[in-house]
Amino acid sequence: MNLIEYLRSSDDYSLDRVVKEIYVAKDQLIYQPGQHTNSIYEIVSGAVKLGSYGSQGQDITYDILSAPDTFGNLKYLNGQFFEFAKTIIPCHLRVYQLDFFKRIIVEDSKVSEWFNKNAVRRWSIAESRLFSIRSANSLERLQVIYNEFDKEVSDAENKKHHLFTLLTKQEIGDLTGMTRQTVSQVIKKLSPARLKKTA
Repeated sequence: MNLIEYLRSSDDYSLDRVVKEIYVAKDQLIYQPGQHTNSIYEIVSGAVKLGSYGSQGQDITYDILSAPDTFGNLKYLNGQFFEFAKTIIPCHLRVYQLDFFKRIIVEDSKVSEWFNKNAVRRWSIAESRLFSIRSANSLERLQVIYNEFDKEVSDAENKKHHLFTLLTKQEIGDLTGMTRQTVSQVIKKLSPARLKKTA
């Protein structure tokens, strides 16, 4: 289901006051840890990284999102939400007022089903990624991440990008549980023909 198309097709919702569209340049913070946000974001175009800060203040990336993913703090975590969201390329985002978003995922059965499917999909991806970190060698971990992000994304200026190639070695390291140096060494061992999506 396309959420915004569904909401626009319904007579039950007046979207002008609760949904807006914004454009965010490359490498810009959308929100950061500790910042109060009353919004849920949907990616219309572009790519966003989610993460937090390590003990020495370094960025640690734990997810990469692209259209039509949603993200943001639903405020169910009792103040334990400590996440940043940052654009990787110019992004076109749809911004939902938090109270409205929380209401429709509870009260509207179709939106609830859509939200649950997306949440389960994200959990499944995270669990598969964690399993590969625990069970696979460095080459296999890199292949898992490549397969996941081997896709074309459009930015807010309608330019096309290969999502995997947008990731830095540090971001790949964060996602695979490897150091940046190990990622660099593994990539050097691979020919372009070997780093392909597997069936």
